[in-house]
Parts: sequence; structure tokens; C-alpha cells
Amino acid sequence: MRQGRTAAKGRRPKRRERRDLGRPRGEPVRVAVLAATLDELATTSLEGLSIDRVAKAAQVNKTSVYRRWPTREALVVDALEWVVESLSFSPVDTGSIRGDLQALGEAVVALLEQPIGRGLTRAALGESLTPEVGALLARQLKAPHNLARSMVGRAVARGEWQTDEAAEAVLAMLVGGLMHRVLIERRPAPPAFVAQLVGVLSEGAEGR
Repeated sequence: MRQGRTAAKGRRPKRRERRDLGRPRGEPVRVAVLAATLDELATTSLEGLSIDRVAKAAQVNKTSVYRRWPTREALVVDALEWVVESLSFSPVDTGSIRGDLQALGEAVVALLEQPIGRGLTRAALGESLTPEVGALLARQLKAPHNLARSMVGRAVARGEWQTDEAAEAVLAMLVGGLMHRVLIERRPAPPAFVAQLVGVLSEGAEGR
């Protein structure tokens, strides 16, 4: 009996193998989860986003996702904030309003054709848009609005356009037309199409 107890005491318990053994931790895991979230948003709506699919795509446990992001909304907001820098539009001054709008339009198309852009659009159009996501999207929309006002302001100063009151309307029509083409019609929007759209907008605002 004593020998049995001694042997039992001498045994070391087997260590359980961790499911995430060998996987990167910390920031690499965060990046993997956020990238998977954007990919998920690109194919589904905000309300249809699945934490299970995100965790599986990122190769982490679902509990690891919930530990860092307790709600789906918190995960989406973090994912969208993660790509803020890559979504910033640089000021463009080509010397003409048509050139400026052409450059802006091509930048919008490039964004819409990426999973990041599609994810942002689906989040913005989701029926269950939360205040957190809505506030984030509103902040990001300020940059292109300011850019459009600068473009139109320069055009007025050059005598190309009659008023700068059309800035937000021009931006809405340009972006809306490109979204309709890429996301609804699911057709490409090459530079030639952007030029056609810009031409229609410019002729209307020039008042000639």
C-alpha cells in the first residue's frame, strides 16, 4: 500500500496541451481577428456577422475574441478604427475641378473594390446600426466632406463653378453613383466611367 502511495505521489500530472499552442499572441492575434472581421463584413451585414466564423478564420478560440471584445459592436468598431489610416483621402489639387473629382472618384472605386470598403459600406447600411458604429462612421465622413468643400472652393476661385454651396451634393452624387455601380450593379467602374460621371456633375454645376 505504501509503495502504491509513493508511486502515486511521484507521478507528475500530464499537462493539457493548449489549443492555441504555437500561435502568435498579443497584437498579431488582434490583427488576425480584426482582418477576419472585415472579411466577414464584406460578405454579410452587421447584424449577420458571426463571431464563430470570425474566430475560425482568425484561428483563435471564440472565448479569446469575447475576452477582448465583449460585444459584436465593440469588435466592429475596433475593426473599423483599425483601418482609419488606410481610408484617409489625401488632398488632391490637379488644377481643375474635373481632375480633382476624377482623382477622388478613382480613390472611392479603389476603396469600394476592397473588403475594407465593402465592410464599411455594409456596416453603414446595416439595419441594426448601433450608436457606437454610427458615431465612428460619422467621424470618418468628415474627411471626404472637407475634401469636397476644398475642391469646390478652389473651382469657384478659378471661375469654373458658380457657387460653393453644391459641395456636399456633388460628393453625394459622385460617391452614390459609384456605390450603385460597384455594389448594386456589381459592375466595374474603370476610369472612363468615373470620367463620364464627373462630366455630368461638372456640366451641371458649371452652369454653362
